[in-house]
Amino acid sequence: MNIQITKKRATNFALLLVLCGVWFLIGWIVRGAWDASRIAKVEAEIALIEQVRQRLLSEHPDRPLTTRELTHGAIRGMLRHTGDPYAALLEPPVARRFWDDFAGESGIVGLHLEQECGQLRVGGLSPGGPADRAGLRPGDVILAVDGVALDEATTGTEASLLIRGPVGEPAHIVVRRGEETLDFYPARREREIVSSQMLEGGIAYVALSAFTTNAPQEMEAALQGLMAQAPRGLIWDLRANGGGSMQATQEILSQFIADGLLFTAELKDGERKAFTARAGGVATEIPLVVLIDHYTYSAGETAAAAVSERGRGTLVGGTTYGKSTINATYPLIEDCMVQMTIGKCLSPTGRWYHGQGVSPDVVVHDDPSTDRDEVLESALRHVQQGLPSE
Repeated sequence: MNIQITKKRATNFALLLVLCGVWFLIGWIVRGAWDASRIAKVEAEIALIEQVRQRLLSEHPDRPLTTRELTHGAIRGMLRHTGDPYAALLEPPVARRFWDDFAGESGIVGLHLEQECGQLRVGGLSPGGPADRAGLRPGDVILAVDGVALDEATTGTEASLLIRGPVGEPAHIVVRRGEETLDFYPARREREIVSSQMLEGGIAYVALSAFTTNAPQEMEAALQGLMAQAPRGLIWDLRANGGGSMQATQEILSQFIADGLLFTAELKDGERKAFTARAGGVATEIPLVVLIDHYTYSAGETAAAAVSERGRGTLVGGTTYGKSTINATYPLIEDCMVQMTIGKCLSPTGRWYHGQGVSPDVVVHDDPSTDRDEVLESALRHVQQGLPSE
């Protein structure tokens, strides 16, 4: 295209360029002033924190304080101010264990935590597990793990990461039981992320303890092995599932649900990201029962809700924990990390199960006084009753 400009048009065009330049300059000046104002405000707030810190360091009479201690205390105060119960500063002893745990490579002692009135208690024990054999009991108040003291600011995530750790290495757990302070040293055993077997009547069974980054591959291999034996039904055990990655949840759910929406992440300002089933699942048609309980947590609840709402299977057991928030963990300087909530996880129908949990279709509670697994027995009966006669 040829562009021809007359003398009058050239004058107008030049004037337009000048005006554009003026407005562009004004924009930069205003933006610079706004940035300068914002910087000045931030600098004033930092100076305020520093004034308090210096005053505490120089004049607080009770005990010696360190700059690092006060800085971490200020960060924890900011996190508490959000009202987010899952926000935490992971200091180096805890942060060092985060990635190993996220990858499913840390050992466990078979202990479930509960947080109540600012205290972390033993909520339950895996029968015959290291913590059970060491003598820990439900209700014990945990005071310290591996020399790290726990207080009202310690989150369940921090305590769990401290308790988990290198396989074979004892966890030094200090508890208060009544008026006594007791020390226990349960040896961490390998955490079996996926376990599977064939049960009576041609029913396949697969258990998943967490949605770690290595879980999708292990689940696919286990399901392929089970399906090769032509099972008549499948039981998926999500009891005591500790949650994990949204991506792993999507991949694993896709083994059971052929297509469509699995769950939705709702982030800041209403932004939504849909997680849909991926093609190629190996167990999308087989009759399915999913086992859940109070310790089915976070991503485990997301999976249970998807199976239930999509009509893919039946839930058996007890109501899940009730955490449907999305958390992110970010590395900081000095080998620290910060963990915080960044959104909600919604079920296929858009329901948010936070604070209430996912309810089972068939309510069954395991009796700890027996060696039987009443929940699994009920699931077996349920799946067999729904099968056609041979």
